[in-house]
Amino acid sequence: MKKLNILLLLLTVTFLGCGKSEQAADTAVESASVESTVTQTEDAPQEEEQIDEATQVEADSSVDLDLTALSSTMVYSEVFNMMMDPESYEGKSIKMDGNCSIYTDEVTGETYYACIVQDATQCCSQGLEFVLDENEYSAEDYPAEGEEIVIKGTFSAYTEGEYMYITIKDSVLE
Repeated sequence: MKKLNILLLLLTVTFLGCGKSEQAADTAVESASVESTVTQTEDAPQEEEQIDEATQVEADSSVDLDLTALSSTMVYSEVFNMMMDPESYEGKSIKMDGNCSIYTDEVTGETYYACIVQDATQCCSQGLEFVLDENEYSAEDYPAEGEEIVIKGTFSAYTEGEYMYITIKDSVLE
């Protein structure tokens, strides 16, 4: 129950924080758009194409869904979709990067690890729980709080008490 309360608190804080930052981000985008229009030259389209090619990351073909190859906005949206419709992702191999977050349930003593991703404005975050592959890792191999990680594993949903949770099971660290 505490896990659910903490999750709800995090989501509430996340949504409250997003409103103000999104307004600032919208203002910044409008400002950048005006500057771009004023300074645009004939060479600008070629420069834009070169920037796009340099920032693209090639997707890992060994997984069904490589979140590391998506923009921060798309990753945030995809993780949200996973939370809303877990059945569509069940059994798919997932690769993602983010920061490690650790939660220990005071009642059960169970420790949970999550890979946290942020949206483009860095104001809102979501995460997916992960469990390292027991055949390859021990409890000491889990990353530290806040450590940048890349994980690859199988999407799964499980029930604990009355609630359903999602996880990336049999994960490996890359």
